[in-house]
Amino acid sequence: MTAVALNSVKPGEDLYSACRRSSFKLLAWALYGARKRVSIEKSEYETEVEFQARKAKLESLINFRGDIIVCQPLDDNEDAPFTYDAEAQAFKGTFRAHQNVWRDVKRTGSYVSRTRMGIRATVTASVDIEYDVDMPSLDQVSASCLDMKYLEASYSVPVARDKAPTLKALGYLVFVGKLAAPFVETNDSPGSPTLDDPHDVFERSITVNFRPVKVAVTGPGGLQPFTCDLGSG
Repeated sequence: MTAVALNSVKPGEDLYSACRRSSFKLLAWALYGARKRVSIEKSEYETEVEFQARKAKLESLINFRGDIIVCQPLDDNEDAPFTYDAEAQAFKGTFRAHQNVWRDVKRTGSYVSRTRMGIRATVTASVDIEYDVDMPSLDQVSASCLDMKYLEASYSVPVARDKAPTLKALGYLVFVGKLAAPFVETNDSPGSPTLDDPHDVFERSITVNFRPVKVAVTGPGGLQPFTCDLGSG
């Protein structure tokens, strides 16, 4: 799968370079397109041990390229807040186990609608697609480099003031790990325009299930001031 290769770390490659070429959106769409082939459910004639073995085999096939990355830009990202404390010369970062990585919004035109009372209204239509990552295994993490509370993590990254602006402007929060079953889940929500809010917004979320084994902060020139190992995964 090309999308898996694009979002995998090559041998000897630094995380910043890997993030620069990665595309979580492409990975999400690839898994969505293959969702029937990669779905896995326990058969009533299958023991739990047999099911777990079959699931592990499928996960191994999907992750054939090795470590996969999910990269979040650090600059003004509400899903990965990253704020500098000039007195302490350190960034304070937070992230949630379920977060949005990419979002597409496309206007699809407008149409005239009529209420049951015969009132005409021009409705603008658009499609909003969100590409999310879900990392439920973070709930079991007990790493000293992360402060976990209710599936939200906080961490600290010491960085000199002269390097801080560049790191925030160009850097990434990187999750390194494996795709996990169920690999992708989707949810569609049709629009419901009203006279007060005449916008017909069709919303689709594509959620990729991921098991991180490491979290890092990386920037240009191979800068990696924060690395947190979470376990073998």
